[in-house]
Amino acid sequence: MEKSQIRILFLYEFKLGHNAKFAAQSINRAFGEDTTSERTAQRWYEKFKSGDFSLENEDRGRPPSRLSNAYLQEVLDRNPQTTCKNLSLELNVSETTVKRHLHQLGKVKKSDQYVPHELTSAQKVARLQACIGMLQRHDQCPFWKNIVTCDEKWIMYDNRRRSGAWVDACDPPLQFPKPHLHQSKVMVTVWLCARGIVHYSFLAKGQTIDADRYCTEMQTMHAKLQQKFPSLVNRNRVILLQDNARPHVATKTIQLIRELGYEVLPHPPYSPDLSPTDYHLFRDLDNFVRGKIFKK
Repeated sequence: MEKSQIRILFLYEFKLGHNAKFAAQSINRAFGEDTTSERTAQRWYEKFKSGDFSLENEDRGRPPSRLSNAYLQEVLDRNPQTTCKNLSLELNVSETTVKRHLHQLGKVKKSDQYVPHELTSAQKVARLQACIGMLQRHDQCPFWKNIVTCDEKWIMYDNRRRSGAWVDACDPPLQFPKPHLHQSKVMVTVWLCARGIVHYSFLAKGQTIDADRYCTEMQTMHAKLQQKFPSLVNRNRVILLQDNARPHVATKTIQLIRELGYEVLPHPPYSPDLSPTDYHLFRDLDNFVRGKIFKK
């Protein structure tokens, strides 16, 4: 039976003058044991005796918390890496209360993100100035369509990753071989602009990029750029966006860039967020090769 129906029966028994114990026993005899309890009947009888014959449950609510969100935020600002257990001890409340208030503040626990290098104050200033300069330049004369960017990436032959699988509780987990320390891989170098891919090439197995190879790739890219997008070369000045890897800043490379008449866009050290390939092209490439095994 639904609770609302049982409450009607309580009121019926109360109006007949029966006590709470008798009412609970009568209901259980008629509708089965454990339909209700004597304590429940007593609670409703007390309500009826006070003159309240409403059959709706009163909202007892939650007692007011002794912890304020504002104070919890102050504690988190001092030490954002603290744990719920330490917060409960420091604030003298339960961990459940801490978690509830963290949820109200919209807080979630996230592990620290690895970065390639901890920036110095000078490097942070250099990055800030470079970004501000590019934004101001773009406001005066949009230049992003003239950018040609390049990058290199290792692609593994075996791109399988260990993952979980649904099995019966009595079955052992599926097996997954550990990857070799020196896996087969190939490096791809990609050149692209706002209109699409200009040039790409795969290096020989195990071969890396150096200044000579980089200059060769740049010359090939320049020839293809003249064929695919001649207006970018003839009418506008190509703006080259590249990182600070050694082959990119070698003397031979700088000399070739000058001969081609390219402008190099500022790219301070350790600035992966300024490279479109890292957060666009190579991310899609990682998603594409995930789980695949290549023989060649």
